[in-house]
Amino acid sequence: MPGPAHVFALRQYTRAVRSRLRWAIAASLAAAGIAASLGARGLQADLLRPLAVKGASHVGSGACQHCHPAHYRSWHGTFHRTMTQQAGPAAVLGDFDHGRLDYGGVQARMRRDRLGRYVIEFAQHGGLERWSAIVERTVGSRRFQQYLARDRDVYYRLPVAWNVEEQRFMHMNAAFLTPDPEGLAHTGHVARADYDRHVTRWNDNCVYCHNVAPNPGLDPASGRFDTHVAELGIACEACHGPGDAHAAHNRNPVRRFALHLGALADPTIANPARLTPQRSAQVCGRCHGQRMAPDIERVHRLGDRFVPGEDLSSFSTPLWRDTPLQGEPRAFEARFWPDGSARLTAYEYQGLLLSACAREGELTCTSCHGMHEGDPRGQIRPARAGDAMCTGCHDEFASETDKSRHSRHAASSAGARCLNCHMPRILYGLVGAHRSHRIDSPRPALARERSHPDACTLCHVDRDRAWAESARTGSPAAAPGEIAETTRLLLAGDPIERALAADALGRPEVDQTRAAVGARLGLLGDTLLNDEYPAVRAIAWRSLRRLLAAHHPDAHAPANAFTATDPRARRERSLANVLSRLPPGALAAPPASTSALRAQAPQVQISIGE
Repeated sequence: MPGPAHVFALRQYTRAVRSRLRWAIAASLAAAGIAASLGARGLQADLLRPLAVKGASHVGSGACQHCHPAHYRSWHGTFHRTMTQQAGPAAVLGDFDHGRLDYGGVQARMRRDRLGRYVIEFAQHGGLERWSAIVERTVGSRRFQQYLARDRDVYYRLPVAWNVEEQRFMHMNAAFLTPDPEGLAHTGHVARADYDRHVTRWNDNCVYCHNVAPNPGLDPASGRFDTHVAELGIACEACHGPGDAHAAHNRNPVRRFALHLGALADPTIANPARLTPQRSAQVCGRCHGQRMAPDIERVHRLGDRFVPGEDLSSFSTPLWRDTPLQGEPRAFEARFWPDGSARLTAYEYQGLLLSACAREGELTCTSCHGMHEGDPRGQIRPARAGDAMCTGCHDEFASETDKSRHSRHAASSAGARCLNCHMPRILYGLVGAHRSHRIDSPRPALARERSHPDACTLCHVDRDRAWAESARTGSPAAAPGEIAETTRLLLAGDPIERALAADALGRPEVDQTRAAVGARLGLLGDTLLNDEYPAVRAIAWRSLRRLLAAHHPDAHAPANAFTATDPRARRERSLANVLSRLPPGALAAPPASTSALRAQAPQVQISIGE
């Protein structure tokens, strides 16, 4: 390590370099004749003025690449960039050479036409009714890829998507919390309206969060759209604001030098890292927190006018459990737990607003997430990976001893991981269970009062809440309940609760003994046959495959061995084929109360906001 003399010499050298650079700037100003027009005072005044991005024009991410090559490269590798793309070989992930999907009596075939375009052909009633669509754009690239076709001025989402993780096509009815359409169980066929149930318009829906500067351009008189975006996908200017003024001002090398050497922010562009925690979170909350504008018709006509760095609440307000819609006070109630916490993804901003770490501290989205660093799947800052998300601020729990004492679990176990307790998976979205962004403490008894799943029994899936509360408080163990909480949710809960329970039963951190795995396999198999919601069945199938891969690799099945949208008779055959390869005694029968509990399950359609 350098000694004091070396440190002193380094400081002297740094001062000398800065001094020479200041002289170089002054010389550059004089040589370029800028000193007369701008001068040092003018430059200082320019850099000290307030952030002013409003009214500037967008230039596109390509204009950022020359001056910010490293940031451009890191952004280019993210799923934000590929959120919306023109259909082409680099964008389309689905199999359009041999792709096929049979569902509800309709056969969908994917192919390329002689012009190289991506086409989906649909045939119903044995081919008596046919229609086709040309894929113009794609939406998504991480878990699922949806496809957009165009009808004159309208883009609409097709009913077939590509499951990226399972490498197969799926019907969109398996992605939303709606039950099987009538007729599927009896005849295997669905009406055309049910087949197209989740076809939706892109122009005034998906466009808002998946692109830069969205403007539906709706003409209220004709009902036609003239939709424009500054750039498809979520690019630089979605987070930093329009960049033409920034690019123009920084053609001046002296200005760039001054910004590089000084601590001042550039007032021609928004940098979330230099905004207040609240304003920084609003940049993300614009899309990661569903919201409502006071005049939605104006937004449809003129576009979303929010610019990063402004106060988002001046343009819209987050949706909450009690937000009314057209006089209906309970319009969004099903999207939230009774305590106001979100039940769905795309409400992460609301979770942050409810968290004491943000209300009483300076936590913001970029405290943990880095848009130019980390694995694109989550974009967690490497310095905040794992428990460091919490112990970076709460250093009193950083040591192994402190973690064990605080969590009442062995420090190396899943029960001692901060996120498992304080950000449990109680959100549904994208056919999966996701972490809550409301940072809270696990209190099973209070969770029962608030009627939402608790972190303890989502991990200890064979226990009830009374046991969990006793374990949390250190009080005498309660008598075992008649049925475990996760089992109750899986069988008698509403569709979101059933989906979350199905996911929990397949998690690697839960009890892995032979008896426990056998019981979970039985419950999941019963769900695959008897739950009326294809999204719940899809999650149960993923969990069952996880258990088979970990404990019975000889019986492990490929993803396409079971299709959640198949009629029951076909599902029975597929499941029997998979389970027949299990060794004797590996599968336990579901509880005797299964049928009675299932009869209590509310069969409701939960709108998750398309």
